[in-house]
Amino acid sequence: MSEDKASALRLLVIHDTQSEAEPLINALRNSGQAVRTHFIAGSDELNKVLAEQSWEIMLAKLSTNTVDVSEAVAQVQRSGKDIPIIGLVDAFSTEVVSSALSMGITDVIVETDEQHLLFAVKRETNALKNRRQLRELTISLRETEKRCQLLLESSVDAIAYVHEGMHIYANQSYMQLFGYDDIEELQSTPIMDLVASSAINDLKASLKTYRDGSDGELSCEAEHSNGERFKIRMTFSGASYEGEPCTQIVIRRDDAENAELQQKLHEISTQDLVTGLYNRQYFNEALEKAYQQVIKTGHNQLVAHIGITNFNKLKTQSGIAGTDVILKELAELYASHQPEGSTLARYGDDSFALIMNDGDLATIEKDAQSLREEVAEHLFEVEGRTMQVDLAFGLAHIDEQCNNGHDAFTQAHQAYANAVQKKRSFAYFDRSDIANLTDDSMLAKLEHALENDGFRILFQPIISLRGSSQEHYDALLRLIDKDGNEVLPEAFLPMVEVHSMGSRLDRWVVLNTVKTLAEHRKRGHNTQVFIHLTPQSIQDPTFLPWVNSALKAAKLPGDALAFQITEEHAQSYLKAAKAFSRGLTLLKCKLALTHYGLLEDGLSVTRHLTIDYIRVDGSFIEAVKEDDKAMSSLETLVKAIHSLSIDSIVPQIENAEILASLWELGVSYIQGYYVQSPQPQMNYEFEADEDEEAV
Repeated sequence: MSEDKASALRLLVIHDTQSEAEPLINALRNSGQAVRTHFIAGSDELNKVLAEQSWEIMLAKLSTNTVDVSEAVAQVQRSGKDIPIIGLVDAFSTEVVSSALSMGITDVIVETDEQHLLFAVKRETNALKNRRQLRELTISLRETEKRCQLLLESSVDAIAYVHEGMHIYANQSYMQLFGYDDIEELQSTPIMDLVASSAINDLKASLKTYRDGSDGELSCEAEHSNGERFKIRMTFSGASYEGEPCTQIVIRRDDAENAELQQKLHEISTQDLVTGLYNRQYFNEALEKAYQQVIKTGHNQLVAHIGITNFNKLKTQSGIAGTDVILKELAELYASHQPEGSTLARYGDDSFALIMNDGDLATIEKDAQSLREEVAEHLFEVEGRTMQVDLAFGLAHIDEQCNNGHDAFTQAHQAYANAVQKKRSFAYFDRSDIANLTDDSMLAKLEHALENDGFRILFQPIISLRGSSQEHYDALLRLIDKDGNEVLPEAFLPMVEVHSMGSRLDRWVVLNTVKTLAEHRKRGHNTQVFIHLTPQSIQDPTFLPWVNSALKAAKLPGDALAFQITEEHAQSYLKAAKAFSRGLTLLKCKLALTHYGLLEDGLSVTRHLTIDYIRVDGSFIEAVKEDDKAMSSLETLVKAIHSLSIDSIVPQIENAEILASLWELGVSYIQGYYVQSPQPQMNYEFEADEDEEAV
């Protein structure tokens, strides 16, 4: 079962009284962790709750008279349940700690040290999660091996496993292909004896190539046990049989017509239809193969994320069809610069990906800059209009410290985001940064910030062009680095989503926003705050009940908050978003759709979600600044929004020049630096703005 960090923690508590244990529980909740507790009043009760359901952790005061802690530990052990137990003491004592650890308690903490408690609970729950996952994976592996064995035995393809040139397994199709009835006879026959003498050297070379880390494939003449010869195609891949590493060989009759058909089908399934490059699915498979090759050979490889930094602007100006024309030309330019032996693919709407052999980073950066300059000078034409494409490169190593190939690509994406943030064209993910917080490890910074309130919330006003009396602010998150500098969400949100930190981060934002908003509304302000959410919170069934508790604790009405999800996430997680929207309606909270206008038929989600506001993507305003003709695209979007009786928000307003046009379009709200830059406090004078409008 997959559990993220924001899942409700099921906690058993042994203490003098339930009220005395409450500060510990509150400390966990204040850190953003949902908690479900059960106070244990006796041994019989402990046996009962252990039998009824599963628990993640136990907190036990060692000096309590409520329950014999040593007996409680023994009960947990007898139950066979994997539950870490943290002992609580009033003061540190080496004798008490030694006794508790020998008893089977996982850790001993001074009860008043809340920070130590938070770290210990996090460590033990993560370790428990890993142990549970390992058990599940072990069971899954056994079941998979059984299914694989059945598939091998029933396969029409001839399949064998070979170790050091000798057969250790062959299915019935393989034995029939070569005319063997007895598996033991085949096991004593080297694979070299099954091919024509003229093909032996080729087979040795193919096996050697495979051993060096590449997949092997060979078409040659095989020899039946009766001496008859026939053509076959052999494919090699790494495998294990009964725990032993070996080579899997799949053999098919070399039918030229069938081979040609298979080749065409393979090309169709692995090719991006717009650019002609490999598609995302093929690249992900190639990435895992590259990772496996790195693990086997010890030779690192490189993966690059190549992004179009002005893609939204291009799409706004040229439309979907025009963008496809640009992408195809761009792919041709990429291919002309592609390193030998590398794998190039289109990975996303605005990004390409490249796997290549390790090399000198300075030379690779120089080559990347050369490609970027060539692309910048290239004239991309769409219906007579000339477009310019701007690129940025993020590079990372595929090495032994990665958990998998996707891990390396995530790091390359992080390097790309870093390059975009710093307005550079090239960035490398330096693995040495991960070890400490003095460097640029985004993952380490995120963990540190979540544990130590290393984030800051800024508030930017959203003002009405239609005379609404309600005040609105957008809550904007910033990560504060070691030098006190603000890091924008674009740099850290990809890492948040990859490492399942979204729910935890969202709860931190909601909790701190609610506290600030409650104080602000006490001063007589009718204020609503917009809060951005990650996809994890949308899918988390415990999130909205937690929000309800937070609102009640702060004595805030539900409509004081408007939760924001992107157009892309609403479509990608529509089923979860639909349930989320229903839950918001019950709480009387509002729902806003952001980055609207980038997807086809984006308003289709309004048939399933109750949406109160839609914020147009900022790229449309950027396009209007450069070309007045782009106003027609913005007008189309705003009219479509208003046709559904939904309020529109236009962001990134930096001067007054466009305000008259937006007012004529009927835009409901505007936001941007022209109104006010994001501030630590809600200090915009809405009344003054209304007075100006009245004049």
